[in-house]
Amino acid sequence: MLPRHGIRLPFQKEPARSQPTAELTDISQVILPFSYATEASVMPAVSLYDTVNKGTPLSTIEDDPIAIVCSSVMGAVSGEREIQHPLYGTLHCAVIDCMPSLPAPEVPVPLTEELTVEQILETAESADIIDELDGVPLILKLREWQQSGCDFLAADGIEIEPFASSACAVLREHPEQVLEGLRLAALCVGAARYHIAACLPGSIRRAITHRIGKDYLYQTDSLYPKAEPVRFGKRDGRYTVKYGSAVQKIGVQACLALYRAVYLGESHDRCTVTVAGDAVPHPQNVSVPFGTTVQQVLAYCGITEPPDYLVLGEQMTGTTALTMDIPILAGMTCLLAFTAKAIRPIQTRTCIGCGRCVQVCHADLLPFEINRRFRNMHYERLRNLSPERCDGCNACSYICPCGIDLAATIEEAKHIGNTVAVELEGDTDA
Repeated sequence: MLPRHGIRLPFQKEPARSQPTAELTDISQVILPFSYATEASVMPAVSLYDTVNKGTPLSTIEDDPIAIVCSSVMGAVSGEREIQHPLYGTLHCAVIDCMPSLPAPEVPVPLTEELTVEQILETAESADIIDELDGVPLILKLREWQQSGCDFLAADGIEIEPFASSACAVLREHPEQVLEGLRLAALCVGAARYHIAACLPGSIRRAITHRIGKDYLYQTDSLYPKAEPVRFGKRDGRYTVKYGSAVQKIGVQACLALYRAVYLGESHDRCTVTVAGDAVPHPQNVSVPFGTTVQQVLAYCGITEPPDYLVLGEQMTGTTALTMDIPILAGMTCLLAFTAKAIRPIQTRTCIGCGRCVQVCHADLLPFEINRRFRNMHYERLRNLSPERCDGCNACSYICPCGIDLAATIEEAKHIGNTVAVELEGDTDA
């Protein structure tokens, strides 16, 4: 049996999960980076006052053409800015004032013959599809798996953190397109089997199953953070993958983007974001063009004053933002706004050795022991505790009854290594 460490978090996905996805079209301005690459030589391809169409490349990069960003709207370049983005660091950006445009009808791209693998890969590259799971260009992942091998490909729409429901919204409204995009991706990497993994309420699960069939939807448990997109077992049955199989996963929004790129000729220019938190009067899932500022998204959801806390990403693993004047970019699927009263004050106490952090750690670490070694500066003893295996899920900090931020300590311990050895007087602990 595989270890099933984890916790069950209180879901706070309503009413956003049950409502139709809103499409934000009335925006005044977007802020888009010329490139996400920080080391490549980036040359802007647009100048001040240039008019750009949706899909126009904003830069030229000889070293890394995959890192080129295209415009998500039709508009005029009104300036350039350098911003400090909480997720991407320093970005040199183009400011584009949006022009009103009529939505283009969805016209299928005529396919004269059966799609080849190389055609699908070229389309994924030209459409600038970014996987929302990790912010990596989809073409890089597909080519890597094509080389290394992939036995099973899963579209990961599990969302077991409290607030996010953007993947659920995409699955509820576009299950056939997501499944077809997943099939195209599986064809590229040579995966013989594929399915969509999700943690859905019964009514939504039944509706999706009715549209795509029960063989392509796998219901996971809600154990954070150890919910697997497949079920491992000794027999090769339904939903079962043999131990040692190469299982890879991509986001459901990336699957939808791949479908739209292949069959509709669209570039990846928008994402679905869950907007929630007690400072948001109308929590909902919103489809927004890349580059739309957080301020515009919150204003659309009816917020009347700046929140006390702004989180890009989910409650457990998100990053705090200090300003609302930052853009929504690829890889962002959740935006949380909280007031001060929603944040419970934590009184830190000395560790009582209860072991709860060990029970929830899916990396099989000893968080309390790493914390003790680090605080006592026994750095030479950290190596055997393997803090580098921590992926920052924050379950240990969440569960700690003493309010100790164990995840932050473990993150610091990762970088200490075995360079300093300090022995405290009277310490005989091996």
